This record gives sequence, structure tokens and C-alpha cells, in this order.
Amino acid sequence: MAGEAGELEVIVKRVRAETSEIRSFVLAPVNGGALPPFEAGAHIDVYPMPGLQRQYSLVNDPADCSCYVLGVKREENGRGGSNAMHSRLTEGATVRIGRPKHNFALRQNRGRSLLLAGGIGVTPLLSMAQALAARDADFQLHYFARSNQELAFQDLITKSAWGERVFYHFGLVPPLLNDALDEILSSPAEDDAIYLCGPNPFMDVVRGSAEEAGWPAGSIVLEHFSAEPPKLEPGKGEFVVRLAKRGIELLVPSDKPIIEVLREAGVEIKTSCEQGVCGTCLTQVIEGEPEHNDLYLTDEEHESGRLMTPCVSRAKSKFLVLDL
Repeated sequence: MAGEAGELEVIVKRVRAETSEIRSFVLAPVNGGALPPFEAGAHIDVYPMPGLQRQYSLVNDPADCSCYVLGVKREENGRGGSNAMHSRLTEGATVRIGRPKHNFALRQNRGRSLLLAGGIGVTPLLSMAQALAARDADFQLHYFARSNQELAFQDLITKSAWGERVFYHFGLVPPLLNDALDEILSSPAEDDAIYLCGPNPFMDVVRGSAEEAGWPAGSIVLEHFSAEPPKLEPGKGEFVVRLAKRGIELLVPSDKPIIEVLREAGVEIKTSCEQGVCGTCLTQVIEGEPEHNDLYLTDEEHESGRLMTPCVSRAKSKFLVLDL
């Protein structure tokens, strides 16, 4: 059953403990049939409780739209989304979800595809592995975890026809992590690609190793789970935001993000991660120069200055006009 803006109502068919911290959720159509198609690497919005929206990658094979499979790690010091998923989504419950979004897609590269996963970052890469295997592509999945007990979706991997292409790396921290990456990323060939997902520090190390090994920047495809918010300095950086459609102006102080100032003025725009990762709050800039702090827009989009994420981004100019 479709809801507002194409949202769907699904039933939780199965909940399974993958590790002590990670649960998998199988979501299926309430009335049977198929869910909207998706590409490997896609994610969906999930609304585990009123007023709460979170994004999770799809784990399953894109060829199977009878269900969506998610993997969710419980973050005790998070913002409440994973706790709500673990406590509220029981088998037989219904939940609203959004349609798949495709911000982390496989390319049609002819060379090798190296999938590097840090912890729960394995979720979109498992979907990619299944899609690459289906087209008989040359790929490897390198799964980095703290220990064997922290591996999620082991049944999916061991029962697959591509399990021998998965390599496990346990408890590695620099410099041992760097040594392992040097071996994995050595000798890049033309049209090879790296697909990378995991905690930001892990991805920073992988990118550094890839650059040292001679991988072109354009060959590294990333998905961020979270971003560090910009550090604001009280007493500096104030600017004015004009909302073109409403004809009002708001002062944005140095210690508040734009999105908070908008809410205080009674202006609500749709958000999700509020960390500059998902693009849900993406807003058109009519005038002024944004100061981009997001991880969603491309370098070219940053340079154009036509779009911004008001959840984390600010202004270099003293005046910013938004299409709101």
C-alpha cells in the first residue's frame, strides 16, 4: 500500500540476530506481490516510529524484489534510529518505508571491482557482490571486522556461489591495516574500481592507501554512513538567509545550523540524516555563496553553488537566498 510521496507499507517477515549488535530485517509487501525494483548499492528510508526517519542499505540480490533485506547495527550512543529499529520492528509488525534511492551505484567498468567493507558497511557491498556475480564480473569482497563473531550475513556468503571471492580481515588497525591494504590495492589496472563503505576513519585509511598505490581518484566510489558536523565558532560566521518563496529573512548565528534556525521560525523542510550524507534536505541556492560541509554533492556541484544541504552547510557570503 502506497503512502504519501510514494511511501510504502511493508510487513516485517523476519528478524534475525546476525551478531550481538547487528540484526537483519526482511521486509515484504503487506498484500504480497513485488516491491519496487532497485539497483545494487541502493538504500531506503525507514520510519520505525512517528517523526523518525533513517536510511538503510539493501542487502539482497537486485534480481529478487519479493522483499527488502536490511542490516542494522545498534548504536548505543547514536541518535535513536537503530534503537528504534531493534526495539520496535518485531516479526509481523508493519512499517512505512520509502522507495529505493540509488546514490551508490555499480559502474559498468570492464576491469576488477574491489569491494572493501568496514563492519556494518558490508550491507550495500553484499548486494553489489550478488549483482557482479550474476554478470560474471571480476570482483573481490574484502570484509574487515573486529572478530569472527562480528561478521554479519555469514549464511548469505557461505551459501552463495561467490563465497570464495570473499576475504576476511580481523582486528586490523594501522599499521597492520595499511600493510593489508597495500597488498589488496597493489597494481591497479585501467578501468578497475574500488567500492568502499564503512566508518569514516576506515574509509580515510583506504583512500590514502589507494592514492599511494596509484589509483585515480575517480576510480574510488564511496558511501558514507555518517559525517562529522562542522565545528562552529561563536561570535564568527553570522549570515542572513532569505527564503524567496516566503519573503522572510533570518539571521543564522555561528552556533546554529541553518536547519535549526528555519525550525525556530516555523519553517519545516524534509530531513533525514542531518549530517550532510543523504541529500534529503537538498535545497536550491538562488543567490550567495554556500560553504559546503556535506558529503553528498559532487565536487562539480559544490563548485556550481546552485545546491546546498542546510542541515550542515553554511554561507561564505553574508547573504544567502534559498528557494524556500
